Amino acid sequence: MKSTLLLLLLVCQGAFAQTLLMNSVDKTTGTRTIITNNHKGAEIKWDDSIVPNGLVFFSSGYQKINKPDDTSEVYFVELNIVHKDTRLGCLKDTDGKILITMKDGSKIECFQISPTDCDPVGFTAAFALMPKNGSKDLMRQNFNTLLTGEVAKIKIFTTEKELEYSTNSATRPVIKAHFGLLDKTIKASL
Repeated sequence: MKSTLLLLLLVCQGAFAQTLLMNSVDKTTGTRTIITNNHKGAEIKWDDSIVPNGLVFFSSGYQKINKPDDTSEVYFVELNIVHKDTRLGCLKDTDGKILITMKDGSKIECFQISPTDCDPVGFTAAFALMPKNGSKDLMRQNFNTLLTGEVAKIKIFTTEKELEYSTNSATRPVIKAHFGLLDKTIKASL
């Protein structure tokens, strides 16, 4: 009983530890950007990784681009992956993708929207919550799935290989809380 309460306390602390890295509006363009922080404290630590078998740091984001004739919204995840494998190639802009497997077995494909990254030690990339050429409605639906469900695995497709990382019961609520904070922040600005 005590160990269950302790685990629940630790999970709750992790779930509420999310903060915002960015919450700004560009005064010139009117573009709003919100990104959650991928670590809890002042500096990133090993414990901030969302996977037990590697170093993967996770944040979620939203950008609303205001144009005179059109407004578009992008929901995305950003991954910082320390891999130390020069054989992985690159995460390539618009060709790179990830596949998120939810705990219930459903899958969400996301395509890369950030610049190409070929670093031999680690990658940093952002992925829209939809496949390439997907719809705004599907992106919003995927956001809602991530807001209410739990991420079990993340598969990253590089130009040369695939990396798959599994989450665990301690990090799943933390990932979910990123989307909760993002949703709360977006709604507060309406």
